[in-house]
Amino acid sequence: MTRSPLFAGLLAATAFASPAAAETRLTFNILFPPTHFSWPVFEAWAEDVSAATNGEVKISFPPQSVAPPPGIVDAVRNGVADGGFIFNGFLAQNAPGTMITQMPFIDRGNSEAMSVAFWETYKDTFVDVENLRGVEIASGFHLGPTYLCSTTDQPITTFDDLRARRVWALPGTIADTLAAMGLAITASPAVQLQELTSRNTVDAHLGVTMETIIAFGVAPYTKSCVEMVPALQSASFSIFFNQRTWDRMPEEHRAAITELSGAALAARLGAATDAADDAARAQLEAMGVTFAPMDADLLAAMQDASNNIAKGWADAVNAAYGIDGMALIDATRARVAANSVD
Repeated sequence: MTRSPLFAGLLAATAFASPAAAETRLTFNILFPPTHFSWPVFEAWAEDVSAATNGEVKISFPPQSVAPPPGIVDAVRNGVADGGFIFNGFLAQNAPGTMITQMPFIDRGNSEAMSVAFWETYKDTFVDVENLRGVEIASGFHLGPTYLCSTTDQPITTFDDLRARRVWALPGTIADTLAAMGLAITASPAVQLQELTSRNTVDAHLGVTMETIIAFGVAPYTKSCVEMVPALQSASFSIFFNQRTWDRMPEEHRAAITELSGAALAARLGAATDAADDAARAQLEAMGVTFAPMDADLLAAMQDASNNIAKGWADAVNAAYGIDGMALIDATRARVAANSVD
């Protein structure tokens, strides 16, 4: 059979052409519902990753979390998703370094500064010594600072006022600090707070952000709040990928994701947190919620009660990694303060 010159040319070109680049599809788990302010940030990040890799890396997001919040690392490690993020409190026992910016009284109300401080401190100090089996840490971020709020018409203005309350507290640093102060507390996941406040089981709460008060339906039961500067705590999260998935990607793809993650993604998520908290506070104020600075004696009592928490963490990282934990806390406080505006 005689082939035309055109057909022969096409056949030859096909024979010697390079294989088409394989497309990498990654699923990334967002544990918050799709209405959460973090979703557009992650979606924009995914678009930037696609653009930086000439469309060869596509990141998609399951419509709901593939696992309960404490199980996200296991789900990613086992390949249920290729990436995700987890509240660092769930990593505290095996990876104490992730808790550095959750130490007491660091957050000065700037979640962008907190998020970048978390990631860069963790990267510079812990990432080479702290082994989270089966995952590659890529970035991290903070939610906003927590407020002490009253669910009655009587504001909390003194330590005696607080002693008279039944206080809901977020488990961990906050609950441990209030317990050390001899207060009557109920510690539980934040998703239970709406039920506890609506039934008058508690009449004060400490451990949720402005945005969470709105999102979790606690706003109708919140009458007044007092502010701590710095705040007792804010929640941090680590962002990671399945290690096998990460290692299989070409170096240029890993480099593109690394550049767009790390401090860059931390800053984007932190800035989105700040905007969401500012909007939520304005909404609460429009609903009649009042805000006032915390009484100096009450703040001092909380700071004293939290000292053992910081010392316990410092001792743990010293024993595990030979790191001066208290010096690192002091340096992180100074770093955040320098990059925050009161």
